Amino acid sequence: RYNSHINQEHNFSWQIKKRNSDLFGKGRQNVNRIYRLSCSSMDAYHIDFLKLLNGQVQYIVPRWQRRYRWGQSDIERLVEDLLTVAEAGPDATHYGGTLLTFPEPGPPGVVNRHRIIDGQQRLTTVSILLACIASEMGPEGCYGDWTSQIIRDFRLTNPGQPPEKFRKLRLQDGDEAEYQRGLDGEPDGPGAVTQAWKIARRLVAKYDAGRLLKGLERLRVVTIGLGNKEDPQQIFESLNATGRPLTESEKVKNWLLMGLPDTEQQHLHDEHWRDIERALGAEHASEPIDTFLRDFLRWRTGKVIGIDQAYEGLRRWAVQEGHAKDRPALCRELARLALLYGTLTGTAGNHSNKKIERKLLHLREMGIDVHRPLTLRLLDDASRNDGTGATNEELAEVISGIGAWSTRLWLADRPTAGMNRAVAEIAHGPGPSRDDDYAQSWLGCIRRLRNSRVGVPGDEEVREGIRTRKAYGASATRSSFAVLCALMEAEHKEEAPARDRLTIEHVMPQKLTNEWRRYLGDGAEEIHGRYRDRLANLTLSGDATNSSMGTTTFNAKREMYKRSAIGITRRLAQENTWGEEVLERRAEELTLRALDCWPWQDQITAERDAQGRDMGLRWRIEEGPWHFESTASQMVLNVTRALLDYDQANVERLSGESLRGNIHLADRYRPGAKVGTQTMHAIPGHSEYVLYPFGRDYQESAKRCQDMGKRCQLKVEVEFDEDYHFQRFWLFLKSHTGGLSGQKDDWRGGNQWTDALNSTGDRIGIYVGNPELLWLYIKVWKTRDELAEEMMKRVQGYSWTIRTELSDQELGGNLEGESMKGRSVTVQRHWASDDESEWPEVAQWIKEQHDRLKAILTG
Repeated sequence: RYNSHINQEHNFSWQIKKRNSDLFGKGRQNVNRIYRLSCSSMDAYHIDFLKLLNGQVQYIVPRWQRRYRWGQSDIERLVEDLLTVAEAGPDATHYGGTLLTFPEPGPPGVVNRHRIIDGQQRLTTVSILLACIASEMGPEGCYGDWTSQIIRDFRLTNPGQPPEKFRKLRLQDGDEAEYQRGLDGEPDGPGAVTQAWKIARRLVAKYDAGRLLKGLERLRVVTIGLGNKEDPQQIFESLNATGRPLTESEKVKNWLLMGLPDTEQQHLHDEHWRDIERALGAEHASEPIDTFLRDFLRWRTGKVIGIDQAYEGLRRWAVQEGHAKDRPALCRELARLALLYGTLTGTAGNHSNKKIERKLLHLREMGIDVHRPLTLRLLDDASRNDGTGATNEELAEVISGIGAWSTRLWLADRPTAGMNRAVAEIAHGPGPSRDDDYAQSWLGCIRRLRNSRVGVPGDEEVREGIRTRKAYGASATRSSFAVLCALMEAEHKEEAPARDRLTIEHVMPQKLTNEWRRYLGDGAEEIHGRYRDRLANLTLSGDATNSSMGTTTFNAKREMYKRSAIGITRRLAQENTWGEEVLERRAEELTLRALDCWPWQDQITAERDAQGRDMGLRWRIEEGPWHFESTASQMVLNVTRALLDYDQANVERLSGESLRGNIHLADRYRPGAKVGTQTMHAIPGHSEYVLYPFGRDYQESAKRCQDMGKRCQLKVEVEFDEDYHFQRFWLFLKSHTGGLSGQKDDWRGGNQWTDALNSTGDRIGIYVGNPELLWLYIKVWKTRDELAEEMMKRVQGYSWTIRTELSDQELGGNLEGESMKGRSVTVQRHWASDDESEWPEVAQWIKEQHDRLKAILTG
């Protein structure tokens, strides 16, 4: 019987406007769900919308419900549909969705009270429109049988009832207060309800109120009343197809509060969920809570959970960890942590410790927020009062390290997206024990990322980034402002000007004027295009100063810079000109200040020096002092630096076209750039030059250093342990992990295979000959009677399985190309082969991936 009614409704509704197909489509989906639900114990009725408000009735929006969300487009669409249906034939009606309710618990009374599960947005909007129509009519006005008094007394209120039952519609919290003020004729407040009052007033004044009433008379709805045995949460989620989808935090609130006794539900909402909203500045927006829940889950699970997965992720985690059995306790815990998270974002006020607050302020201002799961855990550590929490000094040290990590990544122009996984895994880890140095333990977790894409960039990479990265435009502007302000405050301390009075100033203007074109001379366009938005061309100035400087000449700007209270700006007045040479010099000045402001000292440096002494890896030039090294690649870099320091003419002697064995200009190959399979590195102390420093082993690296010395007519001596580099690694792998399948003591060279691991003779290959990247793969052996096509099919099957089962790893290799060679795609990781402090971690990784590939081969 419902389908027959709905088909009549939709025959007209679909003719109103095709642009509303999304709304009607969702409505039809709901109708189908309603038809199925009507077969249960629920009562469903097809009714005029206005008749819902007849008699002594009250509709209550429970506290677990979402807030009112409709905006101008939603309200305008409803009004246009009402006007359209009002002009249609006498039998026309318009389907207005569903109203799903269940009776409020407690003894029955004169006023029938119902809690709204679905339909809040429409019922609230219709009530506001009715009130605005009544105001537009005035005390003496009428439309047919309707008067303003009838609307107010019989559709909006329950005359003679106490205050808590007087209004036919009761919303929640701030929505309720704004709705009440609107009924009183004084809509006020920041929320969506107040905006709805203002929008409705304009629309009612714009259109004929009588037509709107006629349209409302023809608005129909399917209303469903739930029985006591129905599950409101399940039905609410299944019916939430019309209107705007629930946000993740709205779903979480529903799940936490729904089904609890009314008094407990109200207490949790008022005392804890509202605390979450206040701490995160989310009284009228849900995104801050969604973000908080996402970062909370990344900390607690160690997985990169997306913001659109927060609700399902929280429920799954709560069930697995046993928190779903006590949702009130979980709600209280989330409220406690939201207050700490609000300290991160600044929405809950400043941290009580000034030093920690300065560190947090810089992280906020940078706009790089991926650190938050880890920083939230750190703040939680420090909040404990059981003697196990961190001190403020320890907390400040770790947050300072996180600031250096994220800031150096930005300065070096490295993407920060990969930090998501690293931060989640670190935050979820066990953390320091009682006997550990708290700060150094956490910073050590970051240091262990040194050879990954998100490891903390070294000084030379930061220097190169400051020289070359674009530092203005889009999100870069915000980060540049944060960096410049931090440098200013590091110099001026408490006397630094307030940030809110400052802006970024381009020394060489954004738009190249004729005056500046003449000033820069030949190549002005190229110089302007290259340096305009680099950090060296940016400084800080007051709002008024910035607007007055504009595109004036450098000489005119110098006079203003002289009077600046900001050191990094005032020093610009010491320059007589502004061109390439000065810009490069200022980039170096900013680099030195940045390295001082965000230092990063890898704690293993001393260990490496000691390791170098133990290994006997050392070098010297002529009869100079011996220098100990722990890695051969660093030795090549340091020898090159020493040769350039010895005589600047050695630049020409060590240059050449060949990529290997020569130095090259950084303008051609920037540090960190891949040239084929080779990664260029900046020469320490000579960042204008790069070279590829890796060799196959110590012998090759030693010979390279000696050859460079000969080219510069200098004697370079190198001494090192004679043990063959690869053999020592294979022996270490075996002793540290127990070895791989069939591993022999005499394994040598960069490539090795295990024994055959299945009946077709397939085995695992391990390649460690690349000094920067190692990988494992499956090597397929062709059997005597096997066709080449069959072998190809088998190796491709292995590759597809690797892509599925080892998707958490970095995979490489072209499937088709590798298959033709009888090899699967590779499982790979970055490393520095000659850094033996890395070998334990690398060996364990090789063993783990070997075991996974072995499981694929053996079924």
